[in-house]
Amino acid sequence: MPPAKETRNPFLADDESEVQPPQNLKEYAYQLKPWLTLALLGLENTADNSKNVPIILDGQAVTGEVRLDLGSRGDAGSIRAISISIRGRIITGAAPSEMVTSLEIPSTLWTRTPTTKLKGQHVLPFSMTLPPSVSLPSFGGQKEEFRLPPSFYERHTRAQVEYDVTVHLTRKMRPDYRLSTVINYMPVSRPGPPSGLRQLAYQQHVPLPGPDSDPEGWRTSHFVKTQGRLTSTSRLVEARCNLSLATPLCYTRGTTIPCAIVIESSDPHTLDLLSFPDSIALRLRRNVRFHSGEKNPTHYTELAKLVWKEELDHSELASWRPAAEKVLDSDAIAMYAHRRTLKGEIHLRSDLIPSAAMAHFRIEYSVVLFPFDAPDYESLDGEPLIMEPVEIASDYPDAL
Repeated sequence: MPPAKETRNPFLADDESEVQPPQNLKEYAYQLKPWLTLALLGLENTADNSKNVPIILDGQAVTGEVRLDLGSRGDAGSIRAISISIRGRIITGAAPSEMVTSLEIPSTLWTRTPTTKLKGQHVLPFSMTLPPSVSLPSFGGQKEEFRLPPSFYERHTRAQVEYDVTVHLTRKMRPDYRLSTVINYMPVSRPGPPSGLRQLAYQQHVPLPGPDSDPEGWRTSHFVKTQGRLTSTSRLVEARCNLSLATPLCYTRGTTIPCAIVIESSDPHTLDLLSFPDSIALRLRRNVRFHSGEKNPTHYTELAKLVWKEELDHSELASWRPAAEKVLDSDAIAMYAHRRTLKGEIHLRSDLIPSAAMAHFRIEYSVVLFPFDAPDYESLDGEPLIMEPVEIASDYPDAL
């Protein structure tokens, strides 16, 4: 019997047999003064550094209320209007030109009239929906439609995407009051369906077909040459390899990226060294790319002319196992004597930020095959051998 990993559906999370329903909404309350409270409803955030930040999913309304307990405050009569707003910003630095507002939705909750003024306790409810996309100036002065990116903040990454909700109390002849809090916005994205043969394998719980049996279900690179030196003898050796990734090249965070590699060498010792599972250095690379945002980048006519700043992060190494041996005839045995095939998978963290692109900000992913790292072998390759762009999605595909 093949190992269990051969038939596990990579579209399901490691600790789940099916997609779990969304959690119940939780109330998050924030106060500027004892008499002013901003309450928001959102999905519960379990991240240690964001437990006080509600999660708002794509298509979910930002719902809440402003609570006032003015009592006998003598300055209550100075309040002229109360409004609520949602703002999205891409921040790539401290300069004003590096803080670009990508979204702003205002809404008036209350306005004073000659016959009305605020006294005692009041509850002002609101419900506002973020649009799935916005139109922003792009290169050459043309506006382009961009899907809203997810909230993004990491301590050691300069660029960030921030969404905040602000309640604004306008007062006459006195300073205004503003109470703001951030929200964690998450757009919903899903991979497309896998190939028909892979869907059938999942349904029947049989080993997944490899690139040779299911070419439509895999993206296979060209063969690339790798060079190195055997440290025990100082002899120069060569090999070549190709990499296959399961299609479509979009994967849900918390699942896996199925992969396969073929390694060929005329030197048996080199082939044994490079085909050892721990020798193959395959990782998922995240590239956060950005440049100084400008509100009217009309003087940019080509994306390639921009100087992008990049911040890279890599996943853990892929895990590998030898592929099941085929039944070969005598002619094929000689050909396969100099070839090794391994199957593997890259485990994706459940907290990965999905792929995103908006104007001067990008979160991009690729699967990168680095030079081999084997005992008694010194690689002479200075750059990655293979890089394949992929996308990371937030949610699971439609039921197979």
